[in-house]
Amino acid sequence: MLTNPFKFGIVVDDQYFIDREVETDLISSFINSANHLLLISPRRYGKTSLVRKVLKTSGRKHIYLDLQLVLSTEDFAAQLLKRIYRLFPAQKLKGFIKSFRIIPAIILNPVTGETEITFKSGSKDIAPLEDTLNLIEKLGTEEKRLIVVFDEFQEIFRIGSGLDLILRGIMQIHKNVNYIFMGSSESLIRQIFQKKTSPFYHFASLMTLSKIEKEKFSVFLEGKFKKITKQFKKTSDEILEITKSHPYYTQQLAFNVWELINRSYTGQDLTEKAVTEIISTHDNDFERLWNTLNGTDMKILTGMALNSSSPLSEEFSVLSGTGASSTVFSALKRLTNKGILTKTTEGYFIDDPFFKRWIVLRRQR
Repeated sequence: MLTNPFKFGIVVDDQYFIDREVETDLISSFINSANHLLLISPRRYGKTSLVRKVLKTSGRKHIYLDLQLVLSTEDFAAQLLKRIYRLFPAQKLKGFIKSFRIIPAIILNPVTGETEITFKSGSKDIAPLEDTLNLIEKLGTEEKRLIVVFDEFQEIFRIGSGLDLILRGIMQIHKNVNYIFMGSSESLIRQIFQKKTSPFYHFASLMTLSKIEKEKFSVFLEGKFKKITKQFKKTSDEILEITKSHPYYTQQLAFNVWELINRSYTGQDLTEKAVTEIISTHDNDFERLWNTLNGTDMKILTGMALNSSSPLSEEFSVLSGTGASSTVFSALKRLTNKGILTKTTEGYFIDDPFFKRWIVLRRQR
């Protein structure tokens, strides 16, 4: 039995990685210069996989930190310092740590081998974060700059008040670090880097990550399915018609289709069968999500699942009963920030095609 060649839900690499040659070259150019990069895309478009691939290829020392997991400014400093200890011997860092204004508690976990680090909480002192970021600068050189990746950078607003101003003040003097900022909340990220009154205004060059081109995705899918079915082109076309080339959901659906073929399913509704199985698996998740929404959100999502007109159009308002345009706009912004909707140059779309199908099926019960 052949191994399923599709991968989703975790970082994708090697044979699972599709295309992105242009984006890979562009990111490589930035980290090989003295510039910083801002990478924006909706969730599950493959930002993390792409950046990690470039970092791996570069061979340079790097730090990756997802700010969604950071609890406070003290924790921010502790998580960064923990990652520094992964890169450099403790003996080399000892002298630098002694000069910190607030000395952290550093414990080696005998079970995991990880260095556990904490700064005194509740002090509301920015010194630990400033000292840690400046340590990264000291450990790098102009010839061998360290790379620091901050994922979901818009989370700085939650972590600490005025943190954007503080971070810019520290980072702007660094010459031995390449910063890569990533974010999925486009409105917040653009506010940080493109609003003239923002401390980070034009601090990094903007790069947006789009869906993978359908033609390239087709080549990838057909090449995999050719090993297991004669209907490889039909299968590929059906998958992409449902997922609209969304990287995550395409891999997810392809994975499930492959499993059905491996189980000797021979029905003509192969792809639809896989969709049904995915929806059934996530039924409870979709129901919990639905129950967190208010009435306006529900009307908008139902209208978008059932018809193709713009949710901002008068036709949509009449069909769905969504009310005033200002109310609709606020709801669209809220749903986009939650990652339920995706906004592109072509308009708003329900991000998860299986959630969209779930809404339609629930209406038919």
